[in-house]
Amino acid sequence: MYYRITKATVKPGAFDDAMTTMESLRKSIGEINGLVSSILIRTSENELLAVAAYRSKADLESSEIKFKELMVDMMPYMAGTPQITFGEGVFSFNS
Repeated sequence: MYYRITKATVKPGAFDDAMTTMESLRKSIGEINGLVSSILIRTSENELLAVAAYRSKADLESSEIKFKELMVDMMPYMAGTPQITFGEGVFSFNS
């Protein structure tokens, strides 16, 4: 599995609107080819960490254009440019 990890800061007071927008994107996100799962984690009042898992590196790479198109709707709520990194899964545990 390959992962896109995104760290973002939401503008003060914009969290609820940002989450409403994310919810409106749910169906479109689910249509991204090769996307296995995606989770959005609130790490502080205005900080979010998103982890998206893809079947392969090729799936992740081919999703970039669609991902950027969808995230345009989120930019009005961001306090800055999100930090995006990528990585290969090397260990996993499920109970």
